Amino acid sequence: MLARLNNIFKYYDSEPLEICLGVIWTIFFPIIWSFKFHFSALLVIPSMLIGVAMIKSSCSSTLRVRKTLAFSSFLFSLIVLLSLFLSNLMMEPALWFWFLPLFMSLINLITMTNKFYHNKENL
Repeated sequence: MLARLNNIFKYYDSEPLEICLGVIWTIFFPIIWSFKFHFSALLVIPSMLIGVAMIKSSCSSTLRVRKTLAFSSFLFSLIVLLSLFLSNLMMEPALWFWFLPLFMSLINLITMTNKFYHNKENL
């Protein structure tokens, strides 16, 4: 089993993670944020744009675009956590799950950066 897990992580493909992050930012974040707090166009609209762009780019874009969107997803998840920390809402354990998109975005960013710099066409 450990050999199988090692094989999965060694030949890791980032498209499923990008689609999952796209669904989180397009559907789940706007719904949860709007019901839990209030509708904030400064957070909901960029979230939906990043999510749709991530889903679209995982199907048909270059590595440069996908790497840029991975970076934007990581930055947006940092902004969400920062806004929760600044409003003292991270004391509520139900909101700790927003660390998951941050962790997923970091993994996606590292993977896309490695793919980008290992592909000779991008250099």
